[in-house]
Amino acid sequence: MKRIFYLTLFITSLFFLNTINVSAFSSENYKNRNLCGNFELASFASDGTITNVGCYNTYEEAKAAMTSNGAIELAIMTKLDGITRILDANMALVDLSISGNRTVSYYDTIDLKYDYTYMNNYGSYGGSDGVLVDVAYSQAKNVWAGKVTIANFTGWITYGNYEIVPITWVKSSSSYTITNDYIRHNYITKIQEYYNGSLGTTIGPKPDMLSAGTYYSYDGNYFYKDLQTLIKDYKANNRNNSVNKNNPYYNYYMYLSNHSRTTYSSANIDEYIRNNLGITQDAYGKATNKGSSRLYGKGQFFYYAQEKYGTNALLTFSLSRNESGNGRSKLAINKNNGFGLDAVDSNPIEGARYYAAFASSILGYSSTYVTYGFAHPRSWKYFGSQFGNKRLGMNVKYASDPYWSEKMAANYYSFDKAKGMQDYNYYQLGVVTASVNAMSDASNTSKFVYTYTEAGDALIILGEKTGENVNGNTTWYKVTSDLNIDANFNEITSGNYNWNSYVYVPAAYVKKINTGKNGYTSPNDVTEYQDKNYIYDLYDAGNTLSPKVAKTTKNSDYYYDSSLQTKKGISILKDKYVMVYAAAYNNGKAVSYLISSDYRYDQKDWVSADTLDFMTFDYANVYTNLTGLYCNEVNSEPIELSTNVVSCLFHKTYIPVMEHKTVDGRLWYKVPLNLSGTSNSYGWVLAQTSDFTLNLTTYTTENNAPVITASNRTIVQGTKIDLLKGVSATDKEEGTVAVKVLNSNLDIDKVGTYQVTYQATDSKNKSTELTITITVTENKKPVITANDMVITQGLPFDPKKGVSATDEEDGVLEVVAVDNKVDIDKVGTYQVTYQATDSYNQQVVKTINVTVVANQLPTIIASDKTVYQNEDFNRLDGVTATDPEDGDITKNVKVITDTVDITKIGEYKITYEAADSYGNKVTKEIKVIVTEKKLIKTTGNFYFDYLKEVGNNLQLRGYLTVEGMDNTLNEKISYKIQFVSTDGTTYEQKATRITDLTGITRPIPSPDGHKYTHPWFYINIDTDSLPRGTYTMYAVAESNKTYSKVLITNKLYKTEITGYKTTKTTTTIKNNYGNKTSAVTLYIRDEFPNKTVGSYYNQFDTWRTLEFTNGKLHIKGVSYSYGMDLSTNAKVERKIIFENKDTLKLYTFDLGSITKGLYQVALPESDNLDKTRAWYDANIDISELEKGTYSIYVTTTSNKTDISELTDNLRRDLSARKTTINKKDYQLKLDTKNGNNIELIVS
Repeated sequence: MKRIFYLTLFITSLFFLNTINVSAFSSENYKNRNLCGNFELASFASDGTITNVGCYNTYEEAKAAMTSNGAIELAIMTKLDGITRILDANMALVDLSISGNRTVSYYDTIDLKYDYTYMNNYGSYGGSDGVLVDVAYSQAKNVWAGKVTIANFTGWITYGNYEIVPITWVKSSSSYTITNDYIRHNYITKIQEYYNGSLGTTIGPKPDMLSAGTYYSYDGNYFYKDLQTLIKDYKANNRNNSVNKNNPYYNYYMYLSNHSRTTYSSANIDEYIRNNLGITQDAYGKATNKGSSRLYGKGQFFYYAQEKYGTNALLTFSLSRNESGNGRSKLAINKNNGFGLDAVDSNPIEGARYYAAFASSILGYSSTYVTYGFAHPRSWKYFGSQFGNKRLGMNVKYASDPYWSEKMAANYYSFDKAKGMQDYNYYQLGVVTASVNAMSDASNTSKFVYTYTEAGDALIILGEKTGENVNGNTTWYKVTSDLNIDANFNEITSGNYNWNSYVYVPAAYVKKINTGKNGYTSPNDVTEYQDKNYIYDLYDAGNTLSPKVAKTTKNSDYYYDSSLQTKKGISILKDKYVMVYAAAYNNGKAVSYLISSDYRYDQKDWVSADTLDFMTFDYANVYTNLTGLYCNEVNSEPIELSTNVVSCLFHKTYIPVMEHKTVDGRLWYKVPLNLSGTSNSYGWVLAQTSDFTLNLTTYTTENNAPVITASNRTIVQGTKIDLLKGVSATDKEEGTVAVKVLNSNLDIDKVGTYQVTYQATDSKNKSTELTITITVTENKKPVITANDMVITQGLPFDPKKGVSATDEEDGVLEVVAVDNKVDIDKVGTYQVTYQATDSYNQQVVKTINVTVVANQLPTIIASDKTVYQNEDFNRLDGVTATDPEDGDITKNVKVITDTVDITKIGEYKITYEAADSYGNKVTKEIKVIVTEKKLIKTTGNFYFDYLKEVGNNLQLRGYLTVEGMDNTLNEKISYKIQFVSTDGTTYEQKATRITDLTGITRPIPSPDGHKYTHPWFYINIDTDSLPRGTYTMYAVAESNKTYSKVLITNKLYKTEITGYKTTKTTTTIKNNYGNKTSAVTLYIRDEFPNKTVGSYYNQFDTWRTLEFTNGKLHIKGVSYSYGMDLSTNAKVERKIIFENKDTLKLYTFDLGSITKGLYQVALPESDNLDKTRAWYDANIDISELEKGTYSIYVTTTSNKTDISELTDNLRRDLSARKTTINKKDYQLKLDTKNGNNIELIVS
């Protein structure tokens, strides 16, 4: 076996975490302690002494004693799994590191049903400690759980994953160091031990609201000078005693939306990688060497992912540094995975996703995992578009590291600081203060786009707009859209991110969290760098890398970047054979190629596109199972001798194959060697050895990308334009192909320069893009021709007569008088202002003078009137007006004073006013006498058609005749409904006569030969206007001389609903067939049980026992209804309700049901349903009833619900049924005047 192993030592900065166990106390100190009860309350002194304070049988007793005492050193111990544990404490932190190097679920609620997030609290991550907020037993999971706060998450974690450490035993905890320059989060590994290590991260510049010093915080927003104050606030669920209670800190980098642009260029990123991180070459083989990393040269791809998929290049880069170990991790080297994608904690290597190229993982992360993943508002993984923490943002579901987001922020801050802090506070950031909808405009009636689901979701504020009033605030914020949407606010489900997308949220639900250095700034305001519109082909279709073979056509410099801005200092000569790994295009034309620059160490750099000529050679890819920096030997000739070795090829190196040769039965490939020499040299490598395989790819004809033809254009402001007119695309293999507009920011109404990007795709899915510029030039203003005028007083004036407008582009335009101050009735000089608008919305105005140089008053005809009391009276009936110039101006008459009270007999006055077209006004006063109208009552025939809900109204329809006269439309008949309450008070509402009888076919009999064609009416009953109470209804019909009045019943069982509900009242409707009148009755209440068995059935109810026993009301009886299942297996609920007749206050008690009644109940007509549970027997505690008279109702619910008043149609004597309870007298009484209802009087 021939192979070479390269071993290179390099130094990595390591933190040695020092813990000192002096005076450390832990569960080892008490795990074998014998307890004095089920729960022992003890004092945990700072010297390690544990002193008994009390012994208790229940946790609740121990908790109450501990809370009452209040001492900070108190804790409750109990036995769990046979070991003494601390179950709760007055003031404590929790050691979360005991769960080891594994993930643990954290829950939002004590039922522990759905985990909100997950964490690995292993010491090296820094999340080893949290605050104990509460303790409870989860009945759903039968386990004790602690409520803890860590990384801004407050929630529940199951027993066994934490250890409670009383504050007196805490030796160290996480903290924050604030200097005059920065803020640093210090982590520790074990809170029971003293710690002098330096684990932690510097996450940003010094917060303005905090002075230098040491602070404590477990949410990263509010900071404390001591732990005891912090714990008190956390347990009280507030931050009232934090040093910055009115000005929380929000780390800019952690709350910056992924949908933002960095102000830095791709070249800046590559410079930082080389100069600040010390990375000078791409990684090669299966391991890293000093100065090598997959991050080398990837700045342009972080920038490309930003422009293509809408993810901030530096946020992505900063995360990749963390997830890939600065591009040196096994996943980065062997799977080109720079973000730990799919590397779950349980299977981090094998389960991780493979990418054909490291750049592909950058694009895959940005698209799949951010824009269409964690930052997608309709994804279950969405908790805001920021990196956030364990309560908000990507950190909730992306990573188990509690402070994963902080480590990204530390990398971003390190870059920003090194490059001049351009990005810090570049945008104005905000957070929503509650779940709120994002809309297409500044109104909740505009188009809904998506929802910010959690308070704290971050956003970038682009501007303000006045809109709909929300909670007293009319300001709305225009913000970047987390959802990828088009110009019509429709979701884009794949592909490029639309950087022009935005949404609106009400400012009432947004809190600004920083001060943007430039005010409101858009991602579109960022400097456009040379490679902003570049498109890259990574030759990675199907996740398989398929590089190409090319030959240099001239001498060329190597460049660090695809935009060819920075030379590398080395060059390649003409006629060298290279592998091509990527192509950069601008406006559909290749700009540069990423090619081999060193075969031995598998390096790639950029050259100008005109340097290469693509060849038809095969190429090979080196593969080995060996671990480490092994490489395959290249020989000077196809003979395997150590003296022939001239080079070597590492794992995954691609190389052109110039020739195949078989020697002694073994296949050799001829490959190029040194790319920097002045002449070509070649070597030979075996296609197969025991350790290496060269996988051969045979040349296939290249599919060329289409070519788009489109030119820059210039249009006049406001001109409508067909963006595809004159645009075409051709393909070398297929001829003409379709072209479409991919992106456009064109605004034809604004002067400026805009970009339109076209895309063409051939049948093999090869695409190309071309961007053109459209320049919008200024539109020339129209000209208005108008001269001063002289007119006669009082004569008509046409302000447009003799006025015209013309425009250089449009010709003749319409002219509008937008402000006409001329008063033709008054001598004087006035102004008229004209406006003209061209087809491009360009407006001009001109003002002229109109001089008025020199009319009879109108006449009102109106007479005194006599009207009847309480009868409709139109004040304008019979009143007319004329004018000598205008003619009939009756329509101008109006009432200006009116003293008439139609409800009271007396003499009143009405004053009318009329004005002519010139503004001349006259008035006239008449006398109105209101006199009594005496009507004679006559018989009426009433028909109940329906009582139902129509268009959200409770509508009653029927007819009522006034007998002894024709009831046709020639007769004036009015209708109303009277509502009579139980105390006799009457309320009236007007009904509407039905004149169109379409659909009403019921004939009306005539008992006396008169015509009864139109006695129909309907009314939408306004239940909200009636006082709460119980009402019977009467229909009233009135003519000029007679009237009829009939109680409303429904004895024909016509359509009738059982209940009606508005936002203010609940109405239950019953027929009371048990009462001799069978009146339709309305029970109007704020709330009342609803009847569902149908209005034509009344609940059957009677009592067998009704007495006071031992201070309670003993009642035994039956209640049931037709269609009600009251079998032994049915779920039956039965209530008795006492309603105070004055206040209508309800008192409800459970009656239940029994299966052994005195007899089997029956219905007049069987419904074939068992009624075993029709019986009930209960003792009701009515001692809390206030004084008053009570109606008594019984409700029964099984598959249906019915309600009835408790009655006694046998009229049994109830006078002896009385008692005294709590110094109040209770008396049962039979109300024989109202359907034999039983009342309870409390006095």
